[in-house]
Amino acid sequence: MGRYVKKLTRVGSIGPNEERGFAIWVGYDIAGVDDDLSEQGLIRVDDASDTHGVTTFTPIDAERLRIQRKG
Repeated sequence: MGRYVKKLTRVGSIGPNEERGFAIWVGYDIAGVDDDLSEQGLIRVDDASDTHGVTTFTPIDAERLRIQRKG
């Protein structure tokens, strides 16, 4: 199982005086995947210092994220 983080960005407004763009980091535990998925926006996490502030990782199947695997 691989542990990955992904940055999701949105253009919107939180309130009338807030910035219009914002981003959040999400964490995934992807079953059966240990590959480099950086081309798909997923960053492999090897230790706790690389999590970009993510503290919870959601177990998810690779097909649900539509991960394209090489080979």
